[in-house]
Amino acid sequence: MTLITLDQFSGPFSLLINLIDDEKLSISDLSLSQVTEQYLTYLEGLEEKKAEELSDFLVVASRLLLLKARLLLPQLMPDEEEGPNLADQLRLYKMFVKASRHIDKLWITPAVSYGRVEAMRKASEFVVPENVTKKNLLDSMWHLIKRIRPAKPIPEMSIDKTVSLRETIAKFKNLFKKMNALTFDECLSEKGNKTEILVSFLAILELVKQNIVSLRQEGSFARIDIQKL
Repeated sequence: MTLITLDQFSGPFSLLINLIDDEKLSISDLSLSQVTEQYLTYLEGLEEKKAEELSDFLVVASRLLLLKARLLLPQLMPDEEEGPNLADQLRLYKMFVKASRHIDKLWITPAVSYGRVEAMRKASEFVVPENVTKKNLLDSMWHLIKRIRPAKPIPEMSIDKTVSLRETIAKFKNLFKKMNALTFDECLSEKGNKTEILVSFLAILELVKQNIVSLRQEGSFARIDIQKL
């Protein structure tokens, strides 16, 4: 239903509520029938309004006349399902009007709030008991240390030093610039590990490939002699 403002009334429901309040009646089918005449009288004074502006008022007027006819001649006007009851609609409308006025009052009233006052905080500090002495603290510390379980030792592992094949080849080239013949064992350091032995052997083979040295071995596990070419 469109909201139409006619004089001081905002729509037909506003007019009905005003008429019922003037008669000091509660909202019911009986009270609506009692104010039907006043409602129609009010509409007679609105003839100068446009028809589309009065349509909602006229719809409610027809419902009021039908309601009054049923109350006067119930035997001739059987009840039919016609949607929401007019009295129920009017009660709901009145509730919304009351709620809107309350919301409007809250809206224009400045909001006031009060924050909680923060409690005084006591400065955190270490307070030494009166019966504590340096000796007591030292004894307590040693007692605590004894209770601590010793950490498990981390296992140690020996890591072979990285040996570069390129550096080993360069080292042997410089060595054979000074020496004409060497054994393979003489090319190794005193603490040579497996990695150094393997890299050194590969370096000697590279020198053989480059025709810098030659190898000679008399048996499977015999000494390896290296001769500069």
